[in-house]
Amino acid sequence: MDNYNFQQLLKETYDGLSARGFETSRADWLLEDITGMSRTEIALNFRENVPEHILNQYLSYRERMYKGEPVQYIAGFAEFYGRKFKVNRDVLIPRPETEELVYQTLEMLNSKNKILCDIGTGSGAIAISLKKERPDLSVFATDISACAISIAKENAEMLDAQVEFLLGETLKPLIDKKIKVDVLVSNPPYISYEEQKEMSGTVLDYEPHLALFAPDDGLAIYKDILSNLDKVITKGGLVIFEIGHLQGDILKAYILEHYNVENLKIIKDINQNNRMIQFNWMNQ
Repeated sequence: MDNYNFQQLLKETYDGLSARGFETSRADWLLEDITGMSRTEIALNFRENVPEHILNQYLSYRERMYKGEPVQYIAGFAEFYGRKFKVNRDVLIPRPETEELVYQTLEMLNSKNKILCDIGTGSGAIAISLKKERPDLSVFATDISACAISIAKENAEMLDAQVEFLLGETLKPLIDKKIKVDVLVSNPPYISYEEQKEMSGTVLDYEPHLALFAPDDGLAIYKDILSNLDKVITKGGLVIFEIGHLQGDILKAYILEHYNVENLKIIKDINQNNRMIQFNWMNQ
């Protein structure tokens, strides 16, 4: 163990992760977090012995990683839209695909958009990112989980973002406070319960099911939001949902059948999967 260098530690961890069917990049991510070194700095010090305190911490965390716990929960943070967000098992780990929801929203905003709300905010990643990119916006965010709201508030304070977080189910906090918004974004729970059998244990065993699954083949939260949109959004207001890659046509047909909207379109992500549905609300 006296000559346990960075290269040996990573090689051993790569082998352990591969044997368990996990991506080897988790080893680098965890070591970068524990050491505070970049990947380049670690590579330049490959032959150097790993300091004992770093080695002990890494080996302890590695056991959790081998059992399938996401590295973000082990480290306590996740990267999203160029910023670090605190995460724990009370909130979903922000996905790279959701960064495209933030980007699309920013692309669609205009000078008339003054008030925005993120429904089902979780860690606050979407709401906080939008506020940081567009400081002129008044940003609200709701979540049904008090634990998630607590994490989101910590992230907003840490990143110096003025976001008002409201506890409650979907639009109810906005309705109760008579808040009207110009823009509504949401990455709600949209996975059907039947899809659980196809999901990895890393997600199923660690991430909050409240933030993952919804009844009615994953469409229940969208339908709940849509049924109350008249009460919270201005006429012509912009709505952007993140969606499951198989839900686009189904949700589009449902919206067109039940509501008066304009400019409805399905937007693909970088992998050419259906990822968002966007429209202007005209029902009032």
